[in-house]
Amino acid sequence: MVSTYRTTRQMFRDLGLSLVVAFGAASFMPSAAVAQEITFADILAAPDDIQLNLDYARQEVAGGRLQQAAAALERLLLLKPNWDEARLFYGIVLYRLDDLNGAIRELTLLEDRGLGPTQEQQRGTYLALAQKQSSPVRLSARYTLGMRIDGNPSRSPKDATLILPTATNEGSDVGVTGSSQFRAEVDLGGSNGNYLFFQGNSYINHFFNVDSADLLASRAKAGVVLHGPDVLITPYVLYGSSWLQYEKFRQQYGGGIDSSWTLSSQVDFILNGRAVYQDYQTTSYSAIGDQRDGWRKSIEAGFKFRATDRQSFRVTGRFARKDAEFDGYSYDESRIAAKSLTLFGDGRFLSLSASYTQTTYDQADGMLSATIPREDKLFYTRAAIGAPLATIFGSADIELPDSIADVVFQVGTSYTRQQSSISRLNHNNWSADILFTKRISF
Repeated sequence: MVSTYRTTRQMFRDLGLSLVVAFGAASFMPSAAVAQEITFADILAAPDDIQLNLDYARQEVAGGRLQQAAAALERLLLLKPNWDEARLFYGIVLYRLDDLNGAIRELTLLEDRGLGPTQEQQRGTYLALAQKQSSPVRLSARYTLGMRIDGNPSRSPKDATLILPTATNEGSDVGVTGSSQFRAEVDLGGSNGNYLFFQGNSYINHFFNVDSADLLASRAKAGVVLHGPDVLITPYVLYGSSWLQYEKFRQQYGGGIDSSWTLSSQVDFILNGRAVYQDYQTTSYSAIGDQRDGWRKSIEAGFKFRATDRQSFRVTGRFARKDAEFDGYSYDESRIAAKSLTLFGDGRFLSLSASYTQTTYDQADGMLSATIPREDKLFYTRAAIGAPLATIFGSADIELPDSIADVVFQVGTSYTRQQSSISRLNHNNWSADILFTKRISF
């Protein structure tokens, strides 16, 4: 595979300027050709003119003058550091200049930035060619650790998930929260940027006093990312386990397909489907066990919209059906969710999200009520702001070591409220957290 991959890299180099010119024409709007040649004197006369610098970069790439194009794109990014399309173009130009470290730096910055399928294909392809002398294997990890405080961590007066139906109000509590992710990618060769992946995730909440809210979860996911013309398709299989009060109460396994289509330079259409079998265990706090076993199938659709280089939105709707061994635990679930991400430069961001979920059970479960089928309406909202430590301390002219400079500091708050047809399941909870996140590429 390594020799095939090196052949792929050489193919890209042999294609040379034509690929970069084609990308530059396709990635920026408007794409009309420059009417007349732009001179460097024109740039000196108007160094802050974004459109002029962009047209000049295109012109210089088309003429094979990549150094001048790189300089123009660097000026663009100084003016608009969150212009992801310009950074992608810049990363490709650096690769053509054989500045592999520079290309890796710029293309890695675009990870998880919500690029469209076509742009993500370009990013993945060129990053794969540049990273570690075109090694076909990429490894990365992400670690998050922090503290949180909840006003009602046990979701009292009764636990909303029915895992612990006898919970009582134990008051507010402070806890440790954390998550981790490890991801391995193996390129399949060829020029499309397709690759296999394996991803492992874990999550923990440990409260100091409220044991009923201690949660641990893990998930393994493997699949393939396939790129087509303006489409990204990811079929996968998964396995997950969850522990409450450090007793295993559920495992699930199955698979799904995630997909997105580029409708325009600003809009992507999302369509995801998943089916998992949920296997519940009998625990010291719940004897329900296998009555809740069964398949849960869901379909999700929506849109991602990039309003500007600093503002993006995601709106999705989801329907899920759970068929449990006992109909009292079978349900239909409808959910609508919205999220916005605002970038302020230098890695600073504001994230806002909200969701509304309605869950209707097929019949009364006989435990909470002998006659009333359960129907829950859950509202959730969250706001978070954050920035790299380098940005925070840099404002005070303090330079941090590279090992911690890229750690992202985040402060967030959330609110959850549930209204149920069974009144003792009603609850609400305020939560606030402080998180530190570190990303590593191997």
